Amino acid sequence: MSPFSAIPAVWQTVIPLVLFCEAVLELGLLLYQLLHSRMPLRSLPCAVHLGILVTLLLSVTQGDPNAGKDAFLIHAAWLFFVIVIVLAALHFAIAFPREYRRRKNELSPFSIKEATDKLPMGICFADPDGRMILCNNRMRQLSFALCGHELQIVQDLENALAHPSSTVTVRGDCYILPDQTVWQFRTQAIIVDGNDRWRQMTAHNVTELHLGNVRQGEINQQLRQVNQKLQKMYERMADDIKEKESLNLKIYIHDTIGRSLLTIRDIIASGEDTDQKIASLQEAVGVLTSDRTSPRSSMEQVKQAAKALGVTVQVEGYLPPDSNAEQLIVTAAKECVTNCVKHAGGSLVRIHIVQRNGLYDITITNNGTIPTEPIREGSGLTSLRRSIEAACGEMYTAYKPCFALLITLPEKENDL
Repeated sequence: MSPFSAIPAVWQTVIPLVLFCEAVLELGLLLYQLLHSRMPLRSLPCAVHLGILVTLLLSVTQGDPNAGKDAFLIHAAWLFFVIVIVLAALHFAIAFPREYRRRKNELSPFSIKEATDKLPMGICFADPDGRMILCNNRMRQLSFALCGHELQIVQDLENALAHPSSTVTVRGDCYILPDQTVWQFRTQAIIVDGNDRWRQMTAHNVTELHLGNVRQGEINQQLRQVNQKLQKMYERMADDIKEKESLNLKIYIHDTIGRSLLTIRDIIASGEDTDQKIASLQEAVGVLTSDRTSPRSSMEQVKQAAKALGVTVQVEGYLPPDSNAEQLIVTAAKECVTNCVKHAGGSLVRIHIVQRNGLYDITITNNGTIPTEPIREGSGLTSLRRSIEAACGEMYTAYKPCFALLITLPEKENDL
């Protein structure tokens, strides 16, 4: 195998240059390990490789051709130099990434500071003398917001919390900063080497919790107001029930007396057989006042009762029999027959029923005296209106060009 001195001159220049570069890299790696590693033996392989590289480098560069003195390894096989260069390159390629990973995984003051800066909370530590020894970026920002300068001692934070600036709002143990974030601060004693005077101060972002509590307070206030209204309603409920029962009784008495007076007036004015007239009128009044005396009435019964009072009832349209809508119209027909005789002096009541879009439109008129002013509802119409509105319907009265009672009812039975 050819010696190093027999290879071309260009390779005799390149190989020492490569040896020099690898020696520099190994020297840098050795210094890094000595400065940052707690175990000096880890740098031994690097020192061995550096020694071999320096020896080979000197063995081919320290000859003196003028004095006839060659370097001591100038006649060594050139492959030996190549093998050393390759092994040194492999060692550096493996050792450098390993040292980098070890450096990243080892704890140091810088790594601890970097880790605390990534925390979403503010945190700082103070020694037994109250001096800050570690403060992350979040706590530093909060200290500027609270007191306008960076924390130096524990008293700075305590004074800032006890006497915050005018831009900070305090609600309980929460501090609302100018950026509308809400923070809670805590101080805790920690033990280091048996000394419990070390302190840890933390700041927690409770903005969402605070806003939730504010919203919950508003909801609770609304619930208290609703409860107060319900309490008042419960207190009045018994009186309302008694008042409604009293009103219904008054309406019933009013209608019964009114129809009885109509019957008496008709008997006095008639010259026919009084006994027969009384019997027929008693039957008519019984039908017209059947709200309480019988559970249900039909339109035919109303027509017969009205005929006994001298009133004809004409019905145009259709209502399903035995339905709530029919019973409401029967009740309305009774009231209109009574008012036709009592107030209008008429003899004809017309009921017009139209079905459209799931609704019944009912119009009731008479041929009596036309009212000269708007209709003022009495107890009968008032009671009828309440029944219709309770069935999800509507009722209106008109007096021009003639009296008319307008009623709208839903068609479906389950809507009533």
